[in-house]
Amino acid sequence: MRFFTCILLVAVLGTALLLTSVAADTTAGNGSGYITVINLPVAGFYTSIRYGPPPFTVSFADTSQGFQPMTYHWDFGDGTNSAMQNPTHTYLSSGEYTVSLTVTNQFGSGTRTVADFIWAGYPPEANFSALPSEGIIPLTVAFTDLSKNTPADWTWDFGDGTTSSEQNPVHTYTQTGIYDVRLKVSSDFGSDALSRTHYINASLPAPVPVPVPVTPVKAHAGGIVGLIQDAKGTTDKNLPTAAFIPPQFMALAAVLTSLAVVFIQFLLVHIGSLAQLGAKVAKFFADLAGGHAIEKISDKEIEAREIKAERRERPFFGLSAVEILVLEAAVIMVAVAFLLADRAALTLQMVLIYILVGAVSVILHDFAHRYFANRYGHDTDIQFWGLGTVIMFLTAWLYGNAFAQSYRNIVERDEDAEETRELGIEMVAGPVISIVLTLVFLFMVQFGGIWAIAGGLGFSINLITAVYSLIPISTMDGSAIWKWNRALYLVLFIPLVAFYFFTYMLV
Repeated sequence: MRFFTCILLVAVLGTALLLTSVAADTTAGNGSGYITVINLPVAGFYTSIRYGPPPFTVSFADTSQGFQPMTYHWDFGDGTNSAMQNPTHTYLSSGEYTVSLTVTNQFGSGTRTVADFIWAGYPPEANFSALPSEGIIPLTVAFTDLSKNTPADWTWDFGDGTTSSEQNPVHTYTQTGIYDVRLKVSSDFGSDALSRTHYINASLPAPVPVPVPVTPVKAHAGGIVGLIQDAKGTTDKNLPTAAFIPPQFMALAAVLTSLAVVFIQFLLVHIGSLAQLGAKVAKFFADLAGGHAIEKISDKEIEAREIKAERRERPFFGLSAVEILVLEAAVIMVAVAFLLADRAALTLQMVLIYILVGAVSVILHDFAHRYFANRYGHDTDIQFWGLGTVIMFLTAWLYGNAFAQSYRNIVERDEDAEETRELGIEMVAGPVISIVLTLVFLFMVQFGGIWAIAGGLGFSINLITAVYSLIPISTMDGSAIWKWNRALYLVLFIPLVAFYFFTYMLV
């Protein structure tokens, strides 16, 4: 037992002496650093932006740790790679890309992989629908998101103070109103919003209709009376005077208004002061008793407005440039006035019909005057008539009957008998042409369609033009005709006025 103990003790001491000797030799001969412990390289990377629309360029920064030198291997997730330390790469297609970096030095390698590190895509485009978009309360509406480019967040504003963050919400409107709806969508690539104004209409249940007495409709007559009814058209035009003037008296009101405006204009021009008002009115009625009042109105108006025939060069079919402009303006004025009078729909087809019919009516009426003026050597001039334009639009708006003209033919008037005859023939030509056109357009009504629209319009324009131009005022045609041939004047004027009132008051 003691023997074995001694042997073990000797062995331990020998080993200790051997290790001490080796350590001493090492220290004395070679110095420190004989054994070195090194960590493997650790891969790391960074980029300041990870989301964007393609082509999306990303700059990668190496943040790896380890002893240099190192080699680098980048895998950008789209099938491409790089050996640069800090590469720049462009992603050409939309998608989510996993990026991997492997770094290697003399002691080993390290790898870092980040799934879905780069996202290339477009900002969302907001869009939505709703069903139903109108109805009675409580109105439950299902909203459907139709946005593009895969939004991740939704913010709905239903317009009644409530919101939702669901993609496809269902909302109930409990109060009546017309509501705006707004949807905002967003993702990592950006955001977009869409607002639809007056989109949802929540209303009360419709009231129970109360029976309304039906006004009997005048039966449609046959023959010429029925044709006149079709040409005249409806009297239901929602006129501002309809509350206190029956439809059958609108034409009479138009005539009286037209004459009243002329009379008022006469008073404003010729009554210089309130002190002389009584004398002027007395003189007017004294002249009226003598049968000269209407003529004096016209003469004074011409003198006050300095209306006279201008001597101009007339290179365009016997017309001057100024006269052509006046005729063009007159055509437009007539078309617009009768569009207003008829409360016609402002479609391109309807506007063209009114302009063409107005052009035919105005130009033929004027050229009838012009033909005889040239034949007898009279100096004539077409001039714009502001007062007539005002009357035309006033009666069109108030009574649905444009009773006036926007222009006038001015003729140099001589006093001898021959000139009176020639002037009368010249003046009667215009109304006669308008009467003929009245009958032609009335005949067109029976063909229906566009022909009926144009025929009814031409019938009204030319009938009103004929009646208005025959009024015995010096600035109109009627005065010259009356001076030349009173019998002819009465044969034309009385039946024409009777036909006018028959058309618009009795038919």
